[in-house]
This record gives sequence, C-alpha cells and structure tokens, in this order.
Amino acid sequence: MPDLTWQESYRAALFESDPGKLRGRIETARRAIEKRLQQIEDEHDARERQQLNAALYALSTLVQRKRSA
Repeated sequence: MPDLTWQESYRAALFESDPGKLRGRIETARRAIEKRLQQIEDEHDARERQQLNAALYALSTLVQRKRSA
C-alpha cells in the first residue's frame, strides 16, 4: 500500500497561499517525497516513481516562480 504522506505534503505546498509558509511546505514535501523514493528503491513500481519525480520537478518549478515573482 502506497505511503500517502508525500501526496498530502505535496498538495499542501501546491495550495499554500501564504508566501511566508510556502518555503516550509515545499521543504516538507521534498523530504516526504525523497523518503518515499528511498522506501521504494528496490521495488519495480515505475508509475509511482514517475509520480514522485514529477512532483519533485513541480516543486522546483514552484520555487523558481516564487524567486522570479
């Protein structure tokens, strides 16, 4: 059964409207995603791995947009 903690943290970062809280939400989501990637390191679930990598990319894009705003 997949660990949904990363998804909850990811959504919280995506929908955070308070700029003062955004960085913390992003870091929490990154840690949760990286933890999940470690948990499934030996598994062959390409779909979940792809979702995790896409989420990391989206978070990095969010950081870049925040910097340019």
